Amino acid sequence: MGDHVRAMKWPEGKGEETEPLLSREWLVTNGLGGYASGTLAGVLTRRYHGLLVAALPAPLGRVVMLSDLVESLELPDGKTVGLGGEERLDRLQLHGSQYLREFSLRYGTPTWRFEIDNFVLEKKILLIHQQNTVHVTYDLLQGGREVKLTLLPVFQFRPHEDPVASAPALDYTITVTGERYEFIAGPEYPSLKMRVAGEGGTFTVDRKHIQHVLYRIEESRGYMSLGDLWSPGYFQVTVSVGRPATIIGSTRNSPKPAVICVTPASSARTASASCALGSTPRCPARSQIRCSTVCARASTTTPKPS
Repeated sequence: MGDHVRAMKWPEGKGEETEPLLSREWLVTNGLGGYASGTLAGVLTRRYHGLLVAALPAPLGRVVMLSDLVESLELPDGKTVGLGGEERLDRLQLHGSQYLREFSLRYGTPTWRFEIDNFVLEKKILLIHQQNTVHVTYDLLQGGREVKLTLLPVFQFRPHEDPVASAPALDYTITVTGERYEFIAGPEYPSLKMRVAGEGGTFTVDRKHIQHVLYRIEESRGYMSLGDLWSPGYFQVTVSVGRPATIIGSTRNSPKPAVICVTPASSARTASASCALGSTPRCPARSQIRCSTVCARASTTTPKPS
């Protein structure tokens, strides 16, 4: 696949094998000291894992703002499947492992490819350079009809080195401005702004307190390993071939849409653009900026974001 793509195949029938999906990790940085990191399975195993760990001014430092997205996909026939994974005190569930066919780093961008019946779905995670902003994009590569994604964001605003047992705020304030949803935990932290870009995007308030989440690496090291998370509700959006959807989370007041610009002769770049992410965007070549850096590894050491 060339020097710009590193891929790990996951053939059909390996869904019962959990160790590689739990021990191998990815890390993306934003050039500010912020990062996103996790396991290939989507299971939180370290206190440092999260889709948006923002680098905030002193004295806050790195703060876990968006811990995870609980993802499910509804097919045209009504069949619903999960894509990620979770571990509680009494159970481990790898919802997407039986559908995962490949994890890859494509020009530095962590990418998952799922095959569900006759549908092929690709998921990518991108941090915008010099912003505390994460984009998670879902693109249907194959399938005759549109599918519906349900994305449930979960939070535990806390410094990234604090124990996972730190209690999450249960009285988040939710404000709505146009298509942007803002989640506020109090005066100590900035708010998390989220929106979904795609066809038929909606948000439904359905508050949930998720208890007894187990972080197995913390447990193996003798640290506090059980924590709680909170969710304000869920986003829904439809995805079809040529019409991807992106969910954006940011501490910025006006996070900008972005597209990934890649060429065989260059590393991955992000380009801010005023395009509609509900349709396939084109690369605005003159506005390219340097992208985040990524690494994937199988390691027992704590990630040290740069």
